[in-house]
Amino acid sequence: MDLYTPIFTRASTRKFDPSPLPADTLSQLEDFISQVKPLLPDVKLEHRIVSGNDVKGMALPKAPHFLLISGREHPLRNTAAGFLYQHAELWLYAHGYATRWLGGVKPKQTDPNHIIGMAFGKPTEPAVRKPEDFKRKPLSEIARGTDSRLEAARLAPSGMNGQPWYYIADGNKIHVCYKPSLGGLLGKMYNLTDLDVGISLCHLAVAGEHEGKSFRFTVNKTDFPAPPAGFVYVGTVE
Repeated sequence: MDLYTPIFTRASTRKFDPSPLPADTLSQLEDFISQVKPLLPDVKLEHRIVSGNDVKGMALPKAPHFLLISGREHPLRNTAAGFLYQHAELWLYAHGYATRWLGGVKPKQTDPNHIIGMAFGKPTEPAVRKPEDFKRKPLSEIARGTDSRLEAARLAPSGMNGQPWYYIADGNKIHVCYKPSLGGLLGKMYNLTDLDVGISLCHLAVAGEHEGKSFRFTVNKTDFPAPPAGFVYVGTVE
């Protein structure tokens, strides 16, 4: 399955065909998610695929399916969730479907462990774009050092398009940092920047697999370079 190409062509949408996807497609998606190697094995995540009748939130798209993501408390729970389920998003695009991450969607039945949701289905118009159409910061603003995988990480989606990640390439290692708050009004409206860095890490991992490079994420509590002002260290990719 080619997850690499959709990184450079995917576009979020709010315009879905309301028809449900075939049951075997949903089953294949479930199988795929179960086979993705997690960012951190000790983070326990769960998900449910439900219809629009089972969710609530303001201005939700009329999609046939919603992926509701939850997990037990862990310092890197949200980052691990972004990493795992961005793989699912790329899988859907690779099969001709489209998605939209939704920070405001919630299950109708209260779930204290709910994190975020994703609408998905068949788009009513092409959900694709060219690399030059992505509105993203230049590499010089989100990374120090050079590594061919960073371009894929740069193109990752994020809440409010905040792009709250910063990478420090250091030989065979890439140190990962993120901004805990977008600041100002955006910071009050959106607080899942730790999940966004997980989405970007997914793109980094997929690019590495495409290039035949290994991906091992560790948290080194003592040996890492100082993050830029306003950022905190998350972990290191080796």
